[in-house]
Amino acid sequence: MEATFDGCAASFAKVIDRSRQEGDRVGLFACMYERVTAAVRARCEDGRFVETARMEHFVCTFADRYFAAHEEWRSGGSPTRSWATAFAAARTWRPVVLQHLLLGMNAHINLDLGITTATLAGSPERLPAMRSDFDAVNDVLASMVDLSQDELAAASPWFGLVDHLGGRHDEALICFSLRRARDQAWALAQHLVTLPEAAWPAEIDRVDGEVAGIARRILHPGFVLTGGLALVRLREPWTSGRALDAVERTALAGP
Repeated sequence: MEATFDGCAASFAKVIDRSRQEGDRVGLFACMYERVTAAVRARCEDGRFVETARMEHFVCTFADRYFAAHEEWRSGGSPTRSWATAFAAARTWRPVVLQHLLLGMNAHINLDLGITTATLAGSPERLPAMRSDFDAVNDVLASMVDLSQDELAAASPWFGLVDHLGGRHDEALICFSLRRARDQAWALAQHLVTLPEAAWPAEIDRVDGEVAGIARRILHPGFVLTGGLALVRLREPWTSGRALDAVERTALAGP
C-alpha cells in the first residue's frame, strides 16, 4: 500500500468490499478506522499538526500494519496472535459489534502503534520529537467515540445494556481503554528503540502474547456480562452484511 491518505482510502475500501462479499464482520472495524483516518487527514489539511507530511506518513505507515495483517490472514498465513484472534472472531456469530471494534483497537493500538512509532523514530534520540504527533493521533481516536456510539446504536439497538451490566458508561470504557493502550504503545516504543534490531521479534512476540490475552478477555468478559452480550447480539442484525450497512449509513451521515 502507498503510504498516503489516498492509498489508505483505497485499502479501506478493498477490506470493506471484501468483508461484504464474503460475509464476515472484519468490515465493522475497517469502517470505524476509515473514519478515524479521514479525521486525521482533515486535521492535517487544517494545519493542526506540527509537520503535516510526517503525520501523513506516520498515520499511513501505522494503517499499513493493519492492512498487512489482514492480507496475511486472508492468505492463510499467521498474523500476530492479537490480530488472529480479532479476525477469527469476525467469522463467528456471537461477538457483538462493540466487541469487534474493541478487538481491532486492542491489536492495533496496544501492539501496532508502539511498533510503528519505534520503527519511524529509529533511535531513542529521535523518539521524543514524535510525542506531540503521537498524542495528537490519540486525541483524534478519543474524539471519535461519540461518532462510534452512533454506529453502535445503528447496528446494535441494545448495546446500552452493556453499560448496565458492566457498571460503567460506554464512553468511559472506550476512552479508558484508549488511554491505557496509548500508554502501552508509548512504553513499547520507548523499549524497542533501546534494543538491537535482532532483539525486536522476540520482544514483539512477548507483547503480542499479552495483547492476545486482552483480546480473549474482550471476547469472554465473565459469566454475567457474556450472558448480557448474548441478549444484545439477538437484537443486532443477524447477517454481517446488514450490520455493515447500518455502520456505513451512519458513517456517511457523520461530519
